[in-house]
Amino acid sequence: MNWAIGAAFVVGTVLVYAGVAKGLGLSGWLDSARRLGVPRVVAIAVPIAELVVGLGVIFGGSQRRGFVTCAIVLLAGFTALLAWNLRFEDRPPCACFGGRSTRPIGGRDVLRNVTLLVLAVVALAS
Repeated sequence: MNWAIGAAFVVGTVLVYAGVAKGLGLSGWLDSARRLGVPRVVAIAVPIAELVVGLGVIFGGSQRRGFVTCAIVLLAGFTALLAWNLRFEDRPPCACFGGRSTRPIGGRDVLRNVTLLVLAVVALAS
């Protein structure tokens, strides 16, 4: 397996997992998203986008590069949102992987997303 395909698989799997987890714990996700300043309509769309983009990254075939580009946009947006919210004393839970997460956002969440961004850039080589 080459590095680009492996990186795409990791990024896609994480996005699918996050989308499914948010969908299963939708009320918790919507509450966390609201506290992070995400409009409700966007928060409702996020799990769907993660699921579609994640599956596209994994199974996209000739369209994979487009889905990976979408993953980069999603991850960059998530990272910017987390970094913006780290400026404030009130740090709600990220709920990045579903509404059951109660740990407040922190630098490790940004680091995780930056790592996923790097993997997504590597995946563009596939």
